Amino acid sequence: MTSQGLRASPEGIRAAKIALTDKTLSQHKLAVSLGITRQPVSKFFAGEPVSRSCFVQICQKLGLSWQKIASLSEDVAFQVGTKVNAESIDLDKLVCEIRQKRQDKVQDQCSTLQMLDIAQPIPLVEIYTSLNVLEEITSQKWLEISELLKDFSPEINFNRIGGDKQPRKLPALEAALRYSKLMILGKPGSGKTTFLQYLATECNNRQFQPHRIAVFIRLKEFAEDAKSESEFNLLKFISQEFLSCGIDEKSTTTILAQGKALILLDGLDEVASSHADKVTRELRRFTQYFYKNQFVISCRIAAQQYRFMGFTEVEVADFSYEQVEIFVKNWFFAVAHKSREDGEATGNFFLHQLNLPENQPIREFAVTPLLLHLICLVFQGKAEFPSNQTNFYEQILNILLIRWDEVRGIKRVQSYHDLTSTAKKQLLSQIAAITFERRNYFFEQENIQQFITEYLGNFGSIDIDKSKVMLKEIEAQNGFFVERARGIYSFSHLTLHEYLTAKNIVHNYQLQAGKNLVNKITEKSWHNVFLLTVSMLTKTDEILWLMKHKIDSLVSAEVKIQDFLIWLCQKSSSVSTHYKAVAVRAFYLVCVGRTPQDNQFAQRFVQPCEHSLVDPTDAMTKKDKIRSCCKTRSFVHTPSYDLECALLGNIAFNPNLALDDFLISTLTCAGELNFAVKHSLNDTIAISFDHAHALNIAFNEALELVSESEFKQVLQKLKKQLPQIDSNSKKFQEWWQVNGKIWGRKLRSALIQYRNIGHDWQFNQQQMELLQQYYYANKLLVDCLNCAVNITPMLRQEIEEALLLANPTVKH
Repeated sequence: MTSQGLRASPEGIRAAKIALTDKTLSQHKLAVSLGITRQPVSKFFAGEPVSRSCFVQICQKLGLSWQKIASLSEDVAFQVGTKVNAESIDLDKLVCEIRQKRQDKVQDQCSTLQMLDIAQPIPLVEIYTSLNVLEEITSQKWLEISELLKDFSPEINFNRIGGDKQPRKLPALEAALRYSKLMILGKPGSGKTTFLQYLATECNNRQFQPHRIAVFIRLKEFAEDAKSESEFNLLKFISQEFLSCGIDEKSTTTILAQGKALILLDGLDEVASSHADKVTRELRRFTQYFYKNQFVISCRIAAQQYRFMGFTEVEVADFSYEQVEIFVKNWFFAVAHKSREDGEATGNFFLHQLNLPENQPIREFAVTPLLLHLICLVFQGKAEFPSNQTNFYEQILNILLIRWDEVRGIKRVQSYHDLTSTAKKQLLSQIAAITFERRNYFFEQENIQQFITEYLGNFGSIDIDKSKVMLKEIEAQNGFFVERARGIYSFSHLTLHEYLTAKNIVHNYQLQAGKNLVNKITEKSWHNVFLLTVSMLTKTDEILWLMKHKIDSLVSAEVKIQDFLIWLCQKSSSVSTHYKAVAVRAFYLVCVGRTPQDNQFAQRFVQPCEHSLVDPTDAMTKKDKIRSCCKTRSFVHTPSYDLECALLGNIAFNPNLALDDFLISTLTCAGELNFAVKHSLNDTIAISFDHAHALNIAFNEALELVSESEFKQVLQKLKKQLPQIDSNSKKFQEWWQVNGKIWGRKLRSALIQYRNIGHDWQFNQQQMELLQQYYYANKLLVDCLNCAVNITPMLRQEIEEALLLANPTVKH
């Protein structure tokens, strides 16, 4: 052969053609690049003899070993296996033997998880939660921003995009059964590796693909172990892996050639960029040669570039509530080392706390397994979520930005990593602030690339192409951005968007920045940004006073509202109680919101829930009666969303407040009765009966608390005028149709005369909207007072004492 030159074998020609395609070359371009004529190249690919020097040059240019191309070697072994006489081998017996020899190795590789900040490996079987996948890849949808916004609101957040039109989910295990070549795509920490390990252990235990041998390969390790070009060879890698378990190369080749392997290739995105092309090429070659086997490849969704022929791509879906519940209960058993019973009990308490309204921002992260693990870890110490959530969000930022790669030994040397971690955070914060200010929860690729380009200008770089690369790197490496449709991005979590916005405000805080933020005080979408900003500022006096002045200015020009605030102060001052004056003002502000003439106002700033002013010793009598019989008029008192409770805390019994509470409840029920009867609602009799029954309970409770004899006589007289409710509900409704309005006006007059409550303020629509904004803004200010870290008791007292008071400069 030497005298006649070298000849490529058929297998070598096939490998050379594949390499030619991979390098996007033609035979003509190959000849030009080598500085030789077309003839020797044509002969090479035709299997004819070529001079030794030309042969070697061609192979080197194609990145191939000339020795292997010229003779039967490792590449040819791909086909050697197919020549094995399958009839002479008992494949089932061979599979059993190999599985038995590899049983311990697969268990050692895949049966435990090394979880973030947990010292001991965790048994996979104890923590594993089944995944769902989406058969329609999110980033491949052709949607406009306007379509994404149809089913989005800041209150709902990104986890509910699409509303009832959520894409169809498929259990990941079912997808693995259905498709012989599967590409699992997902966001960082979505559970891809855990799923592949689960498949390996299930196969190893003959619970999944029992007639196949599990082969689990971390592609990062495969690439790192390859010391030369020739070692980017999966056949050789698997043969060596099997050889360590006492399995000879012939048996390995037979298993692969006959399609008896379940080959799980994990972390394509984790392969270093310098090895990426070689690994991709080898994966394509291997999966095509050994096509009879089952393959599952995992990769971060944004890092996927090459599409492997014949592979079905699916995307890991976010956790549903049921999956969160399973994961949490498993976590407190397996990771926290509690008994199964105690783990379930702790898990139930965790879920209860997670579902509280004030923990909605934390709840948003729970859809990702990695972040749900972190939430459980934080909760474990104190059996509660952190009061200062900014520290928790910063931990999430650091995990996604740095630590998740560090703990797995992944080094991504690309343009994005030219920036320090501080610079990366500033870049993300700047993008967050700009888009949030514009209410752009979704943004086109061109826009975000422009933001990146502008930021890079601070470092003397304005390379637009670099900004495109950097966007993809941010998406793939850290998961901060998610492609919601083709070319349309958002932050992965709304809470992250809000936190980064607040971080930018704090970083650039000046008086003007504070004023700009305060101008958003009535916009509910900015609620969390206010809280986060105040909790991060080292000095909060300025912004809190700016908020207070802005709130006062909302209603300063409305004479009627100012009159109302004067009454609010006078009424509150007349009541004997140990509560702060502002807390009592908040109580009567809510009372006004419940009075019938302001029913629309009440619906705007008071939400349905329970309320009690009863003695704890009587908690199962009056409280439960009102709750069960007067649900339509009761309203919210939760620490996160109601001003009154935020100021009062746990309300204990006070006769003056309790009396006015029950009297207002009676007046409210009367108004609701008028509404039900007037509008002839469906099932009017039943509805009227509920309101009448609630009215009767509230009125009786009020009568028990009245101490002034004249007022009590007036109320008793009004009570006697009401017909018996339980005897004939239809008769009561008929009586109310004739006499209800007159009876209600008499009750109102008595309340005004004896208790100075129940006034008909006759607010118009604009004034009601202003009061709604005023109430919300005051609640926001109180929340900020409660979360401000460096506030002095004196400043808190000064601001609280000035809340809900009329503007002294307004002339009446």
